Amino acid sequence: MGGLPLLDKVALGDHVCWTVDDDATRLEAIAGFVRAGLEARHRVVYCGDDPGDVLAGLERHGVGTRAALDDGQLRVITPESSYLAGGVFDPEATMKLWRAAIDEARGVGYAGIRVIGDMTWASRKVPGVERLPWYEAHANAIFMEGYVAGVCAYDRRRFDPLHLRRLGWAHPGAAAFRSPFEPESSLRARRTRDPYGVRLAGEVDLSNRDALRAVIDHLFDHEPAATIDVTELTFVDTAAARILVDAAARGPVRLAGISPSLRKLLEFHGACRIPGLAMEFR
Repeated sequence: MGGLPLLDKVALGDHVCWTVDDDATRLEAIAGFVRAGLEARHRVVYCGDDPGDVLAGLERHGVGTRAALDDGQLRVITPESSYLAGGVFDPEATMKLWRAAIDEARGVGYAGIRVIGDMTWASRKVPGVERLPWYEAHANAIFMEGYVAGVCAYDRRRFDPLHLRRLGWAHPGAAAFRSPFEPESSLRARRTRDPYGVRLAGEVDLSNRDALRAVIDHLFDHEPAATIDVTELTFVDTAAARILVDAAARGPVRLAGISPSLRKLLEFHGACRIPGLAMEFR
């Protein structure tokens, strides 16, 4: 049993908002995602309520969990030990926990981490939960390093539609029932080292613009100047082009691989007059 192909194209570095409303579909897709991670020798982490039920469901779908649990390749944790450690949702503390988990996984030799977060806990009145959109956006700084693949499962039966839409905007990619994650129509952001900066691919529009803004917010985390490689961007709306132009306000920026259509948008926003912004065209 291979599982539903909703999450089959999720790769290390992807951060996906997955809206679900059917428990059987949810479990079958999770089984496929977990199985692929175990086969790739990634560490796989499931975080959510009732982890025992999820483990039993994985076994029903043919995923052997006992050996993976015993050797630490598979970890099943609750929100209380991760997102809600200390009894509140503290975004900064949560990201520190994930960074520590990444360091530990690297230290024992895993090639990457796959995380599925069942976000049902966020539908409850948890102190700090109002900062969840900020967290989802700024967590992209972790994903752009290319070591973690994350799927945040939101049950749309438990969330206000407008709030759920806002949460979705913070993710570079999305999936839903009968709508698998598609890299080509999502944003992929990967940190580069030579030259230092970020490589962007796919599409940017209202659905993931907040994610792009957060990526740019973290562009200069390690160096005072950066290159943004946009060669593989296939669609950019005018608001996203403005975000790229505004990046130069934080430090010297080189935009590389600019397409003719993106060039028009950048020039519309006055890119040619921005100090510290260098543009290289295809």
